[in-house]
Amino acid sequence: MQVREDWQPQGRKKLTAEREAYFRLMQQGVSNTEACRIVGIIRRTGKRRRYGRGASGSDKAAPPITAVEPPS
Repeated sequence: MQVREDWQPQGRKKLTAEREAYFRLMQQGVSNTEACRIVGIIRRTGKRRRYGRGASGSDKAAPPITAVEPPS
């Protein structure tokens, strides 16, 4: 199962399915490396989604992305 077929920038809305698949795999106990390979992202992206990122140079800090859950 590969979510992303090309490595071009996707835009914010198109990445929703990719994020959902990544967090679903992480909840199932799959390692970050394997989840990133399956979804089609680099490991650093997966790590930033889980832990956020600190401010560096002109880049602002970003909090971790929480798993996308459908409204009940």
